[in-house]
Amino acid sequence: MILVTGATGYVGGAALRRLLAMGQPVAALARDAGRAAAALPAGVPIRVADYDDPPSLRRGLEGVSRLLFVASDGDGRDVIRHHANVVTAAASSGIEHLVFTSIVDLDEASPFYFTPVYRDAESRLAEIGAKVTLLRCGLYSDFLLSHWVGPALKTGRIALPVGAARVASVSRLDVAEAAAVAVVSDEHRGKSYELTGPEAHSFEAIARLAGPPAGVSIRYEPCSPSDYLTRAWRSLSDPWPHAFSTLCASISQGRYEAVSPDLEGLLGRPAERLEDFFRRSIPAGG
Repeated sequence: MILVTGATGYVGGAALRRLLAMGQPVAALARDAGRAAAALPAGVPIRVADYDDPPSLRRGLEGVSRLLFVASDGDGRDVIRHHANVVTAAASSGIEHLVFTSIVDLDEASPFYFTPVYRDAESRLAEIGAKVTLLRCGLYSDFLLSHWVGPALKTGRIALPVGAARVASVSRLDVAEAAAVAVVSDEHRGKSYELTGPEAHSFEAIARLAGPPAGVSIRYEPCSPSDYLTRAWRSLSDPWPHAFSTLCASISQGRYEAVSPDLEGLLGRPAERLEDFFRRSIPAGG
């Protein structure tokens, strides 16, 4: 049995559906059974557990041979605790293979808010040993669209403190498919992969690529970190102003520009190009 955490989220849900299409026996781990039942395909077994309730996690993992552990989100201190609880439960269970969705931005010198969170998770997973597969994901194309490109479709500008830095963004759909492929095969145990898009783009290029599907023109304008943080304070609740501003700092240092062939190797096909992602995701007229 394969168990997928975060199954009501995008990556977990898409991976679960991919596993079903592959004919794999799969179940979902969720905190709210009703919400999960409404979000998931009919007939998918749902195991109820709370990341803050270790006994429920241990019960949820009973009889599970493979775990697709989709990273949690939210306040960094909460996420560290949640990840630790899942890893502890997995270590004491009979799981033969665990796949974890991490990030590429793991260097201890990184300014990114979530880097310590993922470093802690990977450190704990290392204690489990060779049964773990790490999928270190680049910046999601979906994140670019939701938080920076989407608003620019109306305002006509992307204003970020990233200078001329580039990002090799990756679609969540590709990550979900790669996760499904990784968790079903023993050949990926004990390995780590960097999942990025096939090309790194500057934000000037991102603006040029995003405009045509919506029939609008977008420009990129570099701004100061303090200006961006001020705008983030106006529109975002904690911890997101700090998280997004430190992400920009990390991007500006080139931490998301490396291109890896690992995703294509897992998928057996090219990773989705950013321009194709925008064509698929941006409706005509914005």
